[in-house]
Amino acid sequence: MYLTYTSRMMECRRDGYEEGISIGLEQGLERGAYQKALETARSMLEDGFPVSTVSKYTSLPLETVQQLQREVSPEP
Repeated sequence: MYLTYTSRMMECRRDGYEEGISIGLEQGLERGAYQKALETARSMLEDGFPVSTVSKYTSLPLETVQQLQREVSPEP
């Protein structure tokens, strides 16, 4: 009975570890994709693309792109 319990605990720990790695990898990929979209949006705004176009092609919310626009070309 002790060995069964110990084996089960080790199995649960391994499963939790693998799940944690999977979740972490997924979150990392999402974060990386978001950062790349922000970089692309900044470049597009610096090249003069309209905010609506940048939002459409980067899939970033319009509000986010508008904030980036203010950062890229602050008003005097």
